[in-house]
Amino acid sequence: MFESQNGGSPRGGLRALDNGVSRRSLLRYAGLGAAALGSVPLLSACGGGAPAKTGATQKFGVAAFPGDAYFLDTINLENKFYASHQLEVPKHVTPQSGVQAFQLMVAGAADGYASDTGLLMATHANSSKGKRPVLLGFRTVETTYGIVGGPNSQWPAADASFEEKMRSLKGKKIGVSAVGAGGDLQLRLALELAGMKPSDVTVLAVGPTAQGIPNIKAKRIDAYVTVQWTATRFIAKETGGSVLLDFAEEGMPDLMRNQAVVAIAVREEMAQQQPEVVQNWLAAQDEASKWIGENKEAAAKLLNDNGLGGKGLEIATEYVEHYVSSVQPKLNPMFKAPRETVEKMSELALRFGSVKKGDITYEQLVPEFARA
Repeated sequence: MFESQNGGSPRGGLRALDNGVSRRSLLRYAGLGAAALGSVPLLSACGGGAPAKTGATQKFGVAAFPGDAYFLDTINLENKFYASHQLEVPKHVTPQSGVQAFQLMVAGAADGYASDTGLLMATHANSSKGKRPVLLGFRTVETTYGIVGGPNSQWPAADASFEEKMRSLKGKKIGVSAVGAGGDLQLRLALELAGMKPSDVTVLAVGPTAQGIPNIKAKRIDAYVTVQWTATRFIAKETGGSVLLDFAEEGMPDLMRNQAVVAIAVREEMAQQQPEVVQNWLAAQDEASKWIGENKEAAAKLLNDNGLGGKGLEIATEYVEHYVSSVQPKLNPMFKAPRETVEKMSELALRFGSVKKGDITYEQLVPEFARA
């Protein structure tokens, strides 16, 4: 979900994801280059370990980035919730992309990661049994994607229809983090649902969220596809632009709006061999989720400091209210994954070309203890 300048898929010396698919192929799926692999060897000792003993802590490597999609991880680390659930997590692993995070997981160099659901499914489909990631549940069961329009164009009014807003992008240069990444795929879906063609816009890969701001200011792009709730509003604020589309809002097409875009993943062999450790991690995240509602002011400050560079307290405060009123009530206990939601997201991954028909089954993707 979150695109960091730092980011993807697990294996330092990985030549293939154990299924004949090279890690460069998976990188190309996410629109990333070989530079995304640079930090893998340095992180190779961050995860794994022997099975947890009763009363003992278990080393557990968590991959995470700044921002609201990873806010539960930030809370766990800041408040020492990991330790209270018998997990030893001195710090988070911060890869160069979501793809590299999965490289680390498949290699056993990271244990847990909250991921873009489509990327999780693609990695599951292209990795060998045991090493592949499995889905433990959903942190966010709505979309977090949006489009920020720059200040140098005339955009439709906020109450304009989805189709009118999309048509206003015709002939414009639209920035995405990378060709083939989540933002690019969501833009193509939105164009299709608005009755437009990909050729109606010029898509430019300008880098992660932080790069959207200078590219809009320099007029290299007219709009930027965002991937997090807070990022959408922060980029609009910093550029003097506006939120053209928030795909989670009322009036958006159901296929855009009702996506479960943030999933929780661990390596399959860990889910099978150390289910108590995995469930401790889920319990820590559940505690963090409840903490937000009980400590709104502290939560907003922590999110602002960690994810918005200390420059977006109002946005962080709005997100906390949004989380408590809209995100949290839709979550199942311990984030469990319903079959219907998994199958809907797998159909979307199939539509995007991320997986092939038959690659994803509920029984293989979701461990029994994580099923709703």
